[in-house]
Amino acid sequence: MTKIITIDIGTSRVKCALFDEKGTMSGLESLRLKRTESPDTQDANEWFAVVCQLLQTVTSRAGGDVEAVALTGNMHALLGVDATGNPVAPARLWSDNHAQRESDELNERFGTLLLEKYGNRSIPVFTLPKILQMKREEPELYRRSVKFLQSKEFIAYRLTGEMVTEPTDASGVLGMDLSTRQWDGAFFQELGLDVERMPRIISSSSICGRVTPEAASMTGLKTGTPVVIGCGDLASAALGSGVDDETISLTLGTAGQLLATGALGDGKKIAGRLFVFAHADPTRELYLGSVPAGGFALEWFANLHQLPMEQFFRMAEQGTVNENSPVFLPYILGRGAPSMDYRPAGAWCGLNATNTLPELCVAAIFGVLCPLRQCADLLESLTWKRKNVVLQALACREASVRRCASGLFPQQKFIPETSEASLLGAAMLGFTGIGVYSDVRAALKAMVRARSVDAPCETTMEQAYNRFLMWAEKIAFEGCP
Repeated sequence: MTKIITIDIGTSRVKCALFDEKGTMSGLESLRLKRTESPDTQDANEWFAVVCQLLQTVTSRAGGDVEAVALTGNMHALLGVDATGNPVAPARLWSDNHAQRESDELNERFGTLLLEKYGNRSIPVFTLPKILQMKREEPELYRRSVKFLQSKEFIAYRLTGEMVTEPTDASGVLGMDLSTRQWDGAFFQELGLDVERMPRIISSSSICGRVTPEAASMTGLKTGTPVVIGCGDLASAALGSGVDDETISLTLGTAGQLLATGALGDGKKIAGRLFVFAHADPTRELYLGSVPAGGFALEWFANLHQLPMEQFFRMAEQGTVNENSPVFLPYILGRGAPSMDYRPAGAWCGLNATNTLPELCVAAIFGVLCPLRQCADLLESLTWKRKNVVLQALACREASVRRCASGLFPQQKFIPETSEASLLGAAMLGFTGIGVYSDVRAALKAMVRARSVDAPCETTMEQAYNRFLMWAEKIAFEGCP
């Protein structure tokens, strides 16, 4: 049976695994990345060093029986590389939001054009405002940067010698026309930027190059092994979760994310309230609703109360959610979608002297999920109803999180067979790229499996959700009392 290796460059960990053409994963390996002095930057050369270490382990187990490599990774980074392919500075990750001035200027100058052509207003986590900030504040770094790459693209370059990108990561930069799936050269020129510094855009399932002899000696891969460029981690997670026109996915990792798809052009209905990106399936768009502090907010709360995370989740199982429960507004890193406000505005509302710690634990989980329910409601009000929701990460692993998700989301719930959705999504593109499947939809049908779960819906949670909406609106318009 044909096997390929997939690699996922996360913001804290790199993962690598083997997949066969039926979607079965084996040999999963991962290593944590070292943090630099700033939590918002990473050494791109360390990405490749860790990838090499993981590939040596996985290829040795595969016995050389690997047909291709497929990639995915974190999005919205700023990584300039010079003429020799070396980084000009540490990569600034998506979490770096220091380009607020440049982001505001983009919105003031171009207004609705950004929504109409590129799917989103500018926010400081996108790559384009970071490039503008680099040119303004560090012009020498900008001058030395011959290309701006994302994480998976740097790995592709080190494996093949080719510098390319694809539509999902390009749309996360800001400046790729969603209708043509190519860079808008006139827009870059108006900004005083050189569009030649942006890598060529190919399809997400394209073979971007083949493993060089040098890379083969460092990784254990065979010289000439095809490398499929893959896609950004949001798109690969959607693919690996089985997201389609009837199915959304709910992921609670560091951030909380709701992923959905729609027909080309449908994103104009929701642009500015949900994020709209190009999808790895060229016949669809990708929609994202998010709360910046998802699992991070739960860790923050648990640390404040000196609770190990396992104990936090066990305590949450003892708590109840009803119309009188305290309300947690999880906006400690900003509100995210659908308000698109990234100013910190977290709060507890409706606390009283009788509240117990288990009640606060479950209220924290419920509060983190409520903005994602808001995003789902908005999506369905502007497009159509979705029948299914796939629960990923903490949303499927922890009983207390599944319970809250079941009470909030009326769709039929599913748990994926493969927990590593991004790796599986990359594998789907890999098998499409080498011709095992005719297109991404055929790969999805063959490779993604999930089981339905019976999750009783607690009617009191709908009342608690309405209470959350009331407090969220009150705080948004009046501020904390």
